[in-house]
Formats: sequence, C-alpha cells, structure tokens
Amino acid sequence: MNRITAENNRVPGPSAFRAVLRFCCALIVLLLVAASAAGESVSWEERLKKAREKYNKKTVNVYVNGYGYNQRGKINVRIYTARGKGYKCINIRESLKISDEAEMQAILEVIAENKYYSEEVFGTISFMKAQWITHNIAYSMATGSEEDRQLIETLTGESIREIVGHAEELDLSPLSTMTEKQIFLYGVVEFSFCHR
Repeated sequence: MNRITAENNRVPGPSAFRAVLRFCCALIVLLLVAASAAGESVSWEERLKKAREKYNKKTVNVYVNGYGYNQRGKINVRIYTARGKGYKCINIRESLKISDEAEMQAILEVIAENKYYSEEVFGTISFMKAQWITHNIAYSMATGSEEDRQLIETLTGESIREIVGHAEELDLSPLSTMTEKQIFLYGVVEFSFCHR
C-alpha cells in the first residue's frame, strides 16, 4: 500500500549541492559587502565618479566574437553565442581583477551601451552586478583555504580544478537560462546591496 518508489528514494545529486553552495555564497557576499559598506568613508557618488573616469569606452573593450579581439591593458568584454544554444552571453575576461562595486558598475554601464545588451534579456545593471559579486566570492572560496576548497567540492560534487576552470571569467547569461533559485539568489544580493 505504501510503496516506496525510486523517485521517493532518490538522493539529491550535484544540482542540489549547487543550490546550497549558491545560498552559502550569497550569505558570505551579504556579510562581506555589509562589512565593507560599513567602513566606507568616501561617498558612493565620489567612488562612482572615479570608477567612471577609470573605466569607460576608452578602457573597456566590448566586442562581438568574430568581429573583434582582446586588447592588452583594457577590460575585455566578449559577446558570444552559446555553443549549441543560440542565445548571446556576455563574458568579462578580467572580472576577477575587479572587486570594487563602483568599478563593476562603471564597466557594466559601458556594456549596457552595446546594441546586444537588453535589460529584458540580461536584467538590470544592478542585477548583473549582483552576479559579479557572487561570482568573485565563489571563486575566492574555491581558491581559498583547504577547508573552503573541501566544502566547495563537497557541495558541488565537482573537483576544485573543474570549479576554478569554469569560474576564472564571468559569464552573464540571459535571464531565461537561469533557474528560479539563481534569480532569487542574485535578486537578494541586488536588493540588499546593489541599489545606491
């Protein structure tokens, strides 16, 4: 009568662990961003002004794959079509070098001026910034202490080499390709810290 099916007995796979990892990373992001914001002595407007002077159309190279190339000394942003998927993605090659939220904002503003960017497709600048912040924290954990690396491997079910290889550059994908959990996670980070 109470038959146990294979579906009811299923053990969560790596995808369940990834959701836990994303949630943990979100909490870490929230704590780190809150701590850094609490100690800021320069106003957001001043930081953003300096970031826009540093990162603009002269220093951020946005190009479409096959119609441009990476340029030395610039932040390189490649817009490419995902292999076998047919949708466009935005790759920020030097994403790990940028940890300041104002600088992320300035770079994303340059990207948003490109004809391939659409808020309906990729989300707002602050939503993309939330992805970037989360990405950098997750990479930091994957390359951090032995305990952090073991935790990441356990949660994702992947080797550190695989995780680091996938996370060396930030890829911003269309909203339509994200899970509800991903959108929720990035939304929490965006709502809490990316509206200034």
